[in-house]
Amino acid sequence: MTTGLVILIFLLDGLMPAFSPDAQKPEPWLYAGWLGGVVVGVSLLFTFLRLRLDRTGRSRNIALAERLLSFGRAVVVGIHAYAIIELGWIQTARQLSNNLPVLRELVTALPPLVAFVILYWAYAPIQRRIREALLWRHLHQGVPLLPDRSRGALVWEHIRHSILLGLIPLLMLTAWRHIGEYAALLQHHNLSDWLEWILILWQVSGVFVVLAVSPYILRFVWDTVPLQGGQLRESVESVFSRNQVSAREVLVWQTSSGILNGALMGIIPRARYVLFTDALLQVLPLRQVEAVAAHEAGHGRLHHLPWLLGATIVASLVGATVFSIAFEVVRPEESWYITAIGLLCSAGLGFFALGFVSRRFELQADAFAAKDLSRFQPPIEVGAPPLPASTQVTHESAASMIDALETVSRLNGVSPERFTFRHGTVRGRQAHLASIVGVPLASLPIDRAVTRLKLATLAAAAAVILLLIGSVLFLPTGDTLQHGIESKRDQTRRHDPGFERSPS
Repeated sequence: MTTGLVILIFLLDGLMPAFSPDAQKPEPWLYAGWLGGVVVGVSLLFTFLRLRLDRTGRSRNIALAERLLSFGRAVVVGIHAYAIIELGWIQTARQLSNNLPVLRELVTALPPLVAFVILYWAYAPIQRRIREALLWRHLHQGVPLLPDRSRGALVWEHIRHSILLGLIPLLMLTAWRHIGEYAALLQHHNLSDWLEWILILWQVSGVFVVLAVSPYILRFVWDTVPLQGGQLRESVESVFSRNQVSAREVLVWQTSSGILNGALMGIIPRARYVLFTDALLQVLPLRQVEAVAAHEAGHGRLHHLPWLLGATIVASLVGATVFSIAFEVVRPEESWYITAIGLLCSAGLGFFALGFVSRRFELQADAFAAKDLSRFQPPIEVGAPPLPASTQVTHESAASMIDALETVSRLNGVSPERFTFRHGTVRGRQAHLASIVGVPLASLPIDRAVTRLKLATLAAAAAVILLLIGSVLFLPTGDTLQHGIESKRDQTRRHDPGFERSPS
């Protein structure tokens, strides 16, 4: 969620100034006061919940703390948007940064980002309580004990994993945009007729360039090293090779055994990296590591990231198109809140699609892992030949993925019942895996659901394109739209000599 909010903060920098008054007196101290008041208030509530958790031991306090953290971040973003519109924060940021490109955008986004860090600093002790509470259970279950992390280490890992994940690519996109605008300014006279289209193509190409380069940069931001050769690396490479998913390198993210996670970074085949944290490789048995690897391979094999981006963009365009049609029918007076409603329709529908589609893709990646393990089953005992490929999802393959989800959730200090916007709940994903045991590999319900989802995305994209073409070909010209279509009475009055005014 934090990464999505970082992206939203940068979008506000581009969208909100259109709503602000032309002559506006900056009030940075008022902005700082409101932001500081929210941060202090939420931090005090975290302290209260931590003390009550220590006194009562009720897990309800943990759930309240997680909701409070989400609520606090949302309020911070709301205050930031208001500061841009009414408190002249962008003008202040320009003065503080001397209006230097990229630096101005960073200074503009800095207050809410700092507030995020402070809020997580206040929340971190509750996360440590969760790990401490699980200590005895892990001792009895024989789970390897991970070294405890300090409060500062938790916050720093959160910054690297959540904030920098969105911040670095956004700054790269900002720099790319400014380079294009500077080049266009130099060539304005030579490319005046094509300048707008060239800038659009430049910005679109920048998205793909950043998506291609970001994994290489983030591997250093996240302190990664290549996974050394051995049975573990061979198993991971085998999962990706048999599913025809290429990757540049298998990396170990060194987190001092503090985070359990896996990821496939990048959309270009030879610029992708397979990433596992050190704790995940230390704690999970080999079969569960294969399950996590197959889950990530599923994202790549099924092209989830391009489809997710496409579905989000198409949903935003659908929202904007519906609003435009409604605007033409109702014809309200133009004002800032009408523009705000239009942006809400577009961005809101895109945001909803992002979560809805992402959660379905996670279920399909889980099922992909179960299918892959069902086709490549381990031998019953050492030295025996591997079991033949199954045509149905086996109990062992689904259980491996279920157990991996459970272990990752518990050791990360996250409740399996906790809902996340892009992944849903661990319990829901486990229930879905249990429901497909015995189902033929070629006819899983989630595969059919995702196929329908992709077809709906293509249909929506085609509808938007046809509407845009129709609007250009068949709608009245700008002069007619401005003055309206004349009624027959108006035409009669205009052509009847009796209504013509004599020259004075």
